[in-house]
Amino acid sequence: MQEIWVGLDCGYLHTAACAIDKDGVIIAQEKCETTTDSVTAFLEMFPRQSIRLIVVEAGVATHMVRDLIAADFPIKLYEVYKAQRFLAVRRQKTDTNDAIGLAELGRVGRSIGTTVHLKSLECQNMRTRLAARQSLVRNRIRMQAMVITIVRMHGGKLKRRSAKGALSQDVEAQLDVLRRDGVDVDADVRPLVEIAEAMDQQVRLIDKRFAELARTHPVCRRLMTVPGVGPKTALTFYSAIDDVTRFKDARSVGPYFGLTPSVYQSGVKSRQGGISKMGCVATRTHLVSAATVLLVAVKKPSALKAWGDELRARIGISKARVALARKLAIVLIKVWQSETDFDPRLDSASP
Repeated sequence: MQEIWVGLDCGYLHTAACAIDKDGVIIAQEKCETTTDSVTAFLEMFPRQSIRLIVVEAGVATHMVRDLIAADFPIKLYEVYKAQRFLAVRRQKTDTNDAIGLAELGRVGRSIGTTVHLKSLECQNMRTRLAARQSLVRNRIRMQAMVITIVRMHGGKLKRRSAKGALSQDVEAQLDVLRRDGVDVDADVRPLVEIAEAMDQQVRLIDKRFAELARTHPVCRRLMTVPGVGPKTALTFYSAIDDVTRFKDARSVGPYFGLTPSVYQSGVKSRQGGISKMGCVATRTHLVSAATVLLVAVKKPSALKAWGDELRARIGISKARVALARKLAIVLIKVWQSETDFDPRLDSASP
């Protein structure tokens, strides 16, 4: 039976599909709608058993990919950045050429690209809410910085405070002072303050919902028994992993989140750099934040904290918190796998 590899270059409205044989010869090409029915119609042109692999870039048409996987089509998602490097070999950048390149990636370049795990709908929704919160926080900080800049530019004294309603109170006090000096910037500042306060209120509501979700979620509740790990860290870790059985060795979770040193080796030269920073930035950031809390704020003794404190005294807090973040990731995986709460007597969890 003829072996076939298929590449799907999915767009918002249309998908370029290409099927090639074992010699790289194009068997069929088509531009169809980005819908499950349209793409399935293209795939059903070939016997199901002949399709060796269907390659799609991650993050595009996830709903359709989910349907195709449910229909038992052999699909693999490839990391966009790595796939684009493979596709860049072709001189002309078109949807058709990208579909051909993706099919070739499945046929000859399986070790070149990095496959991506398609998350469950639950985890995908969690990450959407976490990303929305992150966007709100960033925009709130920018808005607050703009308000502070305007007030300080006219001689006012305004500090950053995170308490609820603090920005509005401080700004009103400073506007009174500026008006007495003949400066009126009310019309410029007040709308920005209202927007910043509204975003702050939304962030607080989201945090409240996150706390309730993490408290009632069986896995996240157990992850929060690890010192330093709060609701957001538990949720982002759980949603990033999704399926704990993907990690046979708990130590592989460190490289997965880019928390292990990068290595450059060529000829006789070999050097070790900083952490690779691969994988999910948000989860890595939360793990480092949790490690910092464990080192600085947590008072309750545990073997894990003692390990981090000893490392901090030896190499400094900057490096120690990254190493502790990697250790935390391993501990969290083991707690999840063992289905037991964290034991403070151990610097890790039982396998």
